Amino acid sequence: MSLPENSRVEWDELVVRRGSRSTRPKRWFETAVTLTGWLWVAAVAVQVLTSALLWLLGWHKFHLYVLDLLPSATPLGVLRMGVTVAAMSAAVFIGWASYNRLRFGRLRRRRPPAPVSDAELAEMLGVPVGEIERWQREKMVDWPADR
Repeated sequence: MSLPENSRVEWDELVVRRGSRSTRPKRWFETAVTLTGWLWVAAVAVQVLTSALLWLLGWHKFHLYVLDLLPSATPLGVLRMGVTVAAMSAAVFIGWASYNRLRFGRLRRRRPPAPVSDAELAEMLGVPVGEIERWQREKMVDWPADR
């Protein structure tokens, strides 16, 4: 796989920025989708962790703060609201996963490198082919830094 000649790739640790390969609106859209997904994950995680922590600490005033403040709220209504929030969360997570699968699913990042013959390797390193064969039999190869 090779890049087009007018494309510029910059490596910044583990992030690859592919200059001209994607348009600015596409990058903004991808950023917005990713940010929305992570914000939703963070909001749900904070809510669940806070609720669990407060429950463990004995502060479970569900009846006081939910049912008494909303006189028309019934247990079925509260259950319906919980199911609605869960369905919305599932829709966001499934949509985000589908988007990531469409965007990154075709990439094959764990491919082994293409095989290189002994002659090609010897030519690249500037050593005789016999030395490459000898290196392959040895457990350790001492490669001088100034070579």
